[in-house]
Amino acid sequence: MIVLKKSTQTELDRVQAVIKKELVSEKIIQEIYQYIFKAEGKKTRALLCLLASKSKEKKSRDRVNLASIIELLHTATLVHDDVVDESELRRGTRSVNQVWTNSYSVLMGDFIYSKAFILMVKLGTPSILDELAKATNDIARGEIIQLDLLEKKYIKLQDLLKVSYLKTGRLFEASSKTGAMLANKSKEEIKIFGLLGKTLGTTFQIQDDILDYKAFKLDTGKPAFKDFKEGKITFPLYFALKNSSAKDKKFLMNKLGQSKISKKDQNKIYSLIQNEKTQKEINALLEKYSQETLKHLHKLKHDACYNEMLNLINFSKIRKK
Repeated sequence: MIVLKKSTQTELDRVQAVIKKELVSEKIIQEIYQYIFKAEGKKTRALLCLLASKSKEKKSRDRVNLASIIELLHTATLVHDDVVDESELRRGTRSVNQVWTNSYSVLMGDFIYSKAFILMVKLGTPSILDELAKATNDIARGEIIQLDLLEKKYIKLQDLLKVSYLKTGRLFEASSKTGAMLANKSKEEIKIFGLLGKTLGTTFQIQDDILDYKAFKLDTGKPAFKDFKEGKITFPLYFALKNSSAKDKKFLMNKLGQSKISKKDQNKIYSLIQNEKTQKEINALLEKYSQETLKHLHKLKHDACYNEMLNLINFSKIRKK
């Protein structure tokens, strides 16, 4: 659990209140919108934005609104992701495309995106609008690149790092960077906040990939082997394939993308992921990006967010959900 100041937690609660407020007359839109935001996520990106925007000069309302925009953008990508991945669950409940249809999901994702952009315009800061528009474009680019990688048998580590940055790190970067912009911090500080968000996002994604396999033994709130069953080569599988025998490599590639895998085969997949060398390499990669994030944070020791940001960084690499 992340240790936060009471005032920060109050602002994070206000983010939830802002995004749940939807003033449209159409009952079906209200129904789906409320369903999506009924299950509260971690709001890590919104929190990152709130921390980066801490300033005596900036009104809390503006900071909460920006964090709400970030959360709306993130949620829209999740709704679209579930269609692409044909996911059945999201945050422990049935995904929108399962309760309604893919068509409703795509259109609802678009609706949430447009709501975020309406709030962005109201914020009235062109530089922030520019950064978030570019980030949204990059996230879509990452999704397309990942989809293309599903067709490939061999993937380089650089491919995974690129997708990880575009799909996850980019919005973390934008969350942190725009927060610093809103607080009128110096150009150098804005740059450091952006780099911090970028490396934190990669740390977060690596841990997410690890938890996809750990869910086989731990209660992470997500189904085990979700990425594997969707045919995705993520960081743990990349290292497992690198360190496996030709026979085991063939076994993993044959099972990759299968929606139904026997308990016996799941046990074998899990044991190959847990291989000592594989674990050493995946943990070294996680530590590398965590340390890079801390290095950026140490340049912000004077900032009001320092201690809470340190707690967030440390939590990101040990979280179990």
